[in-house]
Amino acid sequence: MKSIGSIHGCDDAVIRLLPESPFYDAQERMKEYLLSVEDDRMLYNFRRAAGLDTCGAVPLDGWEKWESQIKGHTTGHYMSALALCYHAAGDERFKEKALYMVKSLAECQDAFSKMEGVGEGFLSGYLPDQFDQLEEYVEYPTIWAPYYTLHKIFAGLLDCYTYAGAKEALAVSERLGLWVWRRLSKLTYQQRTRMWSMYIAGEFGAMNVIMAQLYMLTGREEFIDCAKLFDNKKLIYPLEQKRDELDQMHANQHIPQMLGALEIYKAAGEKRYYDMARFFWQIVTDGHTYAPGGCGESEKFFAKDRIGDLLTKKTQETCASYNMLKLTKELFQYEPKSCYMDYYEKTVLNHILASQDKRPTGESTYFFPLEPGAKREFLWENSCCHGTGMESHFKYRDGIYFHREDEFYVNLFIPSVLEWAERDVHIRQEAVGGHPERTRITVKGSGVHTIKIRLPKWTVNAAGAEENGVRVRGYEIEENGRKLAVEPDEDGYLVFTRDFSEEITFELTFTFSFRILRAADIPERAAIAYGPFVMAALSEEKGFLKLPFTETDIEEKMAPAEERLTFICEGTRWIPLCMVDEESYHVYGICSE
Repeated sequence: MKSIGSIHGCDDAVIRLLPESPFYDAQERMKEYLLSVEDDRMLYNFRRAAGLDTCGAVPLDGWEKWESQIKGHTTGHYMSALALCYHAAGDERFKEKALYMVKSLAECQDAFSKMEGVGEGFLSGYLPDQFDQLEEYVEYPTIWAPYYTLHKIFAGLLDCYTYAGAKEALAVSERLGLWVWRRLSKLTYQQRTRMWSMYIAGEFGAMNVIMAQLYMLTGREEFIDCAKLFDNKKLIYPLEQKRDELDQMHANQHIPQMLGALEIYKAAGEKRYYDMARFFWQIVTDGHTYAPGGCGESEKFFAKDRIGDLLTKKTQETCASYNMLKLTKELFQYEPKSCYMDYYEKTVLNHILASQDKRPTGESTYFFPLEPGAKREFLWENSCCHGTGMESHFKYRDGIYFHREDEFYVNLFIPSVLEWAERDVHIRQEAVGGHPERTRITVKGSGVHTIKIRLPKWTVNAAGAEENGVRVRGYEIEENGRKLAVEPDEDGYLVFTRDFSEEITFELTFTFSFRILRAADIPERAAIAYGPFVMAALSEEKGFLKLPFTETDIEEKMAPAEERLTFICEGTRWIPLCMVDEESYHVYGICSE
């Protein structure tokens, strides 16, 4: 295993997405939405609960209406989205909005602290009643996950501190963190164990992440001790025993807890936390994941490999993929293997990118349905997935580039530029002629660096067959126009150590081929992939389509249409799932073996 923090994201570099890619378009739609949001509406519940003037704001609705038990969570996501947007696009308007939000919440915190029975440092969209009730084991829906909501507020504050330079946000977070510590440290292990095992009511998001981060930012021992108070025996014990007991567990209630395990490992070096997070990722991606990368049905995990009989309208909660991508990115930084980024690419392309409304409404799907003849639906009610959706489309930059000293990893093939003045490294990546199967990576820097380019699993899988007696490799690569014969290293990367004082261009051509992805439990139910894209058959039929091909003849039966990445097979049109808008579609069909 790599040493702690050996691989890093390039957060200190300027990374910008390039136009004319679906990732850039999704980012721009969300930017437009965020600019339309009135900050004072996002502050309404906090100001009202703290007894302050609400500045004439119109209350929000849905999960954020005044009567809601989870109000305030969207405000946290909104602050994270503003900070991430500023970090991704460099637009000062979003920094200004983020700073206003932090300043206003600091005023609310001051007001709360003067209220009798609330306690120094408290901050929320409501008074602490739900925390009191949770300690008395009051169940959902009478209360609705008070620590989950608090985590979103914390995360928004710390994102504003980290990415938008809002120094006051750390002071607010420290005061709020001490409020949490004083409360939880009084409870017994048995009380906390019972609380964290409660369905929804005991959901705490990634509060353990926040506390570990506060420890690293402030050095206060209370915070790392507090992080461990969120250990959930129901989840942790079987993971430590290397057992998959996820069946019937709420997916997104537990995925963030493993983010916290990694953060505690990062802060305190206790390896058991790393081991359980790594094992959790392995069992989720090996046996609980649909073809597009999402997991869960009706928000729950089920038994290992149970996929084919769970193709419904309530598959793939978007929040779960949002958190699985976070977990994947963190694990990659300890163990930089291409398998992590194979999953990352699959999920970000076929679920997250596919989840956004194609109009600038700010909406993302709650569930991404996989039932036959499904349509994407949006809830329009400030749901949790609306919140994570606001953030996700500014995080495409997160998985593209990583570094370790003078080694630079290129993981995702998203048109983008990296400008790192401090290290004098400049990388530009673009699709040649707009074709995703052809990628040009241009590198310029002072002195010798190593560039590691991920060789995707889907192109490796395309290799091995023979054409005219010649083995198909699955990819070709040129350096400054000269063809190279390069094999991947043991971690799945093409490695180039060069003096980049003079600009060098690498051009990769990947073999896009069709693959049939069969459900482990019902192999005749299968999805189709083309290169990295999971494909959707456009049809309003409500039963499973019978797919008129098998592994041996799918390439010849899928006829290219005029539109890029579009195919016709016996009258049915197939497009990448991420291109689906209002059409009815099928991801899984019946495919004979």
